[in-house]
Amino acid sequence: MRIGILGGTGNMGRGLTIRWALKHDILIGSRFRDKARTIAKEQNNIAKGFYQTEYGGSIQGVLNTEAVEKAEVVAVTLPSETIPQTMTELRTYMKKGQVIVSTVVSMKKVKGLFTYAPIADEKAPIHQAKSAAEIIQEIVEPVPVVSAFQTVPATYLNNIDSIMNIDVLVASNHGSAISTASNLIRDIPNLRPLSVGSLENSRLIESLTPLLLNAAILNNLQDPSIRVVPWMPASFEK
Repeated sequence: MRIGILGGTGNMGRGLTIRWALKHDILIGSRFRDKARTIAKEQNNIAKGFYQTEYGGSIQGVLNTEAVEKAEVVAVTLPSETIPQTMTELRTYMKKGQVIVSTVVSMKKVKGLFTYAPIADEKAPIHQAKSAAEIIQEIVEPVPVVSAFQTVPATYLNNIDSIMNIDVLVASNHGSAISTASNLIRDIPNLRPLSVGSLENSRLIESLTPLLLNAAILNNLQDPSIRVVPWMPASFEK
């Protein structure tokens, strides 16, 4: 599969690149072609060294417009404040059959701790504010958007030796898009996709990121994440 990564030169973008490149052709997107090519060369060297003969994909640095135009799946790893303008500009390059995967979290840091700051009119009540994934969906409609990876630390993705054992919460209004994103999640060893319903639930997924970051800060934890553990009541035991 050909995967375009918008903001591919950032930490999350580089992490997804090095993981997916084992099996897929990656287009690292950036506003600056030279920067994208430099990062692509670095990531390609890492992939070749680590995967060796198993390396079946490729990594190429391109402009964001090319990443969108040529990809089957587009992963959005951009800063939240750039989403409305950037996605509006890139909308004309999208086409039927594509899937957009948003890893974006809208948050801010206040007095040393993080808080969820969904994208909305300042006068709108918080319960009416929308997640980054919902904003993207409104812009790119009818191309389907999937929200995922917000609780997966980029540090883990970039450390290609790490064994993560992490659950990835997935939300979308489109079942086929969830299937596509879930397959890509499974392509990364020890990540498990868990569907949590419609794209509206992306607000809940995205709000977990500042919560985890605060837990790390206040409890001296190293890059905490999420694993959903089933519980069996004693009355159900055989």
